[in-house]
Amino acid sequence: MSTKNAKSVKAYEFFCEAEKNKRVFSLVEVAQASGWSIGTTRTYRTKKWHFFLQEMTGGFIVSGIKNISEDAFIRIHAQKTEVYSDILRPRFTHSVDTLIDKARESALLGVQVYNNPLISFRTPGYIVHMTIAYTALFHAIFERNGTGYYYKNNDGTDKVIDGDKYAWDITECIKQYFGGRVSDEAENLKFFVLLRNKIEHRFIPALDLAFSGKCQALLFNFEELLVNEFGHYFALGQNLVLALQFSVYSAEQQRALRKVQASEYETIRKYAEAYDAMLPDEITQSMKYSFRAFLIPKIGNHASSSDIAIEYVKYDPNNPEDMEKYERQIALLKEKVIQVADQGKLRVKDVVKQVKENTGLHFTTSYHTNAWKLYKVRPKGYSGNGCKTEYCQFSEAFRDYVYTTGWVDFLCKKLRVNEEYEKIKAFREKL
Repeated sequence: MSTKNAKSVKAYEFFCEAEKNKRVFSLVEVAQASGWSIGTTRTYRTKKWHFFLQEMTGGFIVSGIKNISEDAFIRIHAQKTEVYSDILRPRFTHSVDTLIDKARESALLGVQVYNNPLISFRTPGYIVHMTIAYTALFHAIFERNGTGYYYKNNDGTDKVIDGDKYAWDITECIKQYFGGRVSDEAENLKFFVLLRNKIEHRFIPALDLAFSGKCQALLFNFEELLVNEFGHYFALGQNLVLALQFSVYSAEQQRALRKVQASEYETIRKYAEAYDAMLPDEITQSMKYSFRAFLIPKIGNHASSSDIAIEYVKYDPNNPEDMEKYERQIALLKEKVIQVADQGKLRVKDVVKQVKENTGLHFTTSYHTNAWKLYKVRPKGYSGNGCKTEYCQFSEAFRDYVYTTGWVDFLCKKLRVNEEYEKIKAFREKL
C-alpha cells in the first residue's frame, strides 16, 4: 500500500466494516479512522461519498460500498470532479475489459430481442446472443486467470483460422470452466447449446412458451457468474426492467400454435423431454435450470414498498432470511385466496387426459391403476391412510381418490423413459 493512498484504503476498510455490521457512525469517526482532517472528510462526504453515504438520525450509514472495489474507491479520490459511474468500474487488462463489455452487450442484445413484441424469431435470437455472451464471459475469466483458451495444433502451436488464433468455442469453455462437474447452471447452458444447433434453420414461435423458464434461468445464471467473477458493478439488473405483457396465452392457444407447427415443434419437444429425463430431479427442479414463478399482485402500502412495481424474492432454502421473505409472500397469498374444496385436484379421467396430451403416448385408466400400484402412491380400498399426499389424497366429498398436478408431472417424466413406460404397461400385482 503506497503512502499516497493509505488514507483512502483506511477509509474504504472503515466503510466496508460499517456496512457489514450496519453500524451508524459520525464523520469524526471517519476522520479518525482514515487520518484525513474533519474538513476534508466533510468535503468528501458531499463531493465523493454521496452515492453510498446516507444521513440519518444520529449519524450516517453506508449502503453499496461492497459493490465497488478498493481500486475504484482510490480512483474516486484521485479525481478533481464529481464522481461518475465509470470511475467506479473495476479495471483489468485491456483484453479482459473488452471481453467483459462484449459479454454484457451481447446479453443485453439477447434480452432486447426476446422482449421485442414485433419479433417472431425471439427465442432463437435470444439463444444466439446469449451463447456469444457466455463465450465472451468465459474468455474474460480465462484471460484474467492467465489460462490459455486457444486450440492447439499437434506440434503445440496455436491453431490459426483466417489469420486469427482459434479460441475455444462455448462447448469447450463449459468443459474447461466446470471441469466435468454436474451443476444446475452447466446443464441449463448445455441444454441451450444443443438446442441452438437444432433450431438454427427452424421457425418455431411456440418455443417462446415452452422454454421461457429456462431462458429466464439462463439470464439469471449469466448475471450471477458475471457478478461473482468481476464484481457487482457489472450487474445487468440496473439496466433492465420486467418486460410488459399484452396478454396471457391460454392452454387452447398454446395447443393451437403447436398444432400448426406440429412437424417442427415435435422434434424440439422430444429433444427437450429426453434431455430433462436424463437429469436427476434435483437439477430439473432447480430454479437455476428452469426458473418458475407466480406473478402475484403487490400492494404498495407505503412509499418504500411502492417504488418497484414487481420484485423478485429469491427462493433459497439454505438462506433463512430469504426463506422468511418467501414465506411472508406465501402467507399473504393464502389470505387473499378463497378456499375451494378439492381445488386443483384431479379425477382419474383428468389425469389420463393430461398425461396423454403432455406425452403423446397411449395411456389408459388401466395403465393409471398399474402406475399407482407400481409406485405405491395410495392404498387399496377407500382410506386416506397411506397416501403419498404430494400425489394423491382421499376426498370425502367424492368418496374416492383425487390426484395432484404433481402426480401428472411425475407420470409424464416416467413415461418419457421407454423402460418405465413398458414397466407400467406390463405391471401385474403379486397375489
